[in-house]
Amino acid sequence: MGVSQEDVRKIAELARLHPGELSVARLTDELNGILEHIRSLEEVDTSAVEGFEPWRSGSLPFRDPKLGPDHLSAGAPGDRAPEWVDGFFVVPRLPALDGGGGAA
Repeated sequence: MGVSQEDVRKIAELARLHPGELSVARLTDELNGILEHIRSLEEVDTSAVEGFEPWRSGSLPFRDPKLGPDHLSAGAPGDRAPEWVDGFFVVPRLPALDGGGGAA
């Protein structure tokens, strides 16, 4: 089962995108190509390959649920900033904004 152009339009609508008709056709072809590739991967015989399945062996590591101190939230943000003015981080101005130093 592939993706139709109507499917692509619906997905675009849900994502609040407005692709043109050429883009819908191109995206439909690309999505169908991806699905075809996934189908071809499913046909590969991996029965002889030892997989990484820690959930079956019960050896899946768990993170300690206790939270440690958050060093980033301690103090005001300006305490860690190289330069801080009136509640804002001060960063160097990009040379491209001054009309020079930009890529040609």
